Amino acid sequence: MKKVARRRSASELRLLVVVDGSEASKRVIRYLGSFLARRDRVAVHLTYIASRLPAALLESGGSEIPQREEQIEAELRSAQRRWMSIADAKPEPILRAACATLQRAGVAAARIHSCVSSPLDVRTAADEVLMLARDQQCGTVVVGHRAHSWLRGFGGGHLAEQLVRSAKGFAVWVID
Repeated sequence: MKKVARRRSASELRLLVVVDGSEASKRVIRYLGSFLARRDRVAVHLTYIASRLPAALLESGGSEIPQREEQIEAELRSAQRRWMSIADAKPEPILRAACATLQRAGVAAARIHSCVSSPLDVRTAADEVLMLARDQQCGTVVVGHRAHSWLRGFGGGHLAEQLVRSAKGFAVWVID
């Protein structure tokens, strides 16, 4: 006798939502709040894509004198730690505000999760978002977009445009 796999009657909707504190990002959260209010088969994964460590802080020019080399490396590590402590503080209020907006709209707190990418990652922002979506098993990526001139589109375009081009296997919701 063959076993027949049973389909779930209603699967959970898992959204990876990119937030950054911009007005476009706030519009996304307000829209999702109204769309998802009081739905219990949804998980919202808020994610903040951290700024990359500046190139000047990646490595030093070094020195041929060992003592000077040690001092230069120590100064570089200290500058990296200062930069990281400032960068680490930035996403928390943004994620907290997004979470509060969703909760006020009726999304259960237990259904809201958050994460921050590492500033040391070398992936593009779009690749980072898609990796996080895979890791969190989210089939849908939600991102805000703001209109910009055609000139600004050079250089790869907005994150939303990059995601639409490269998100094979994912649904991408772009909220303008």
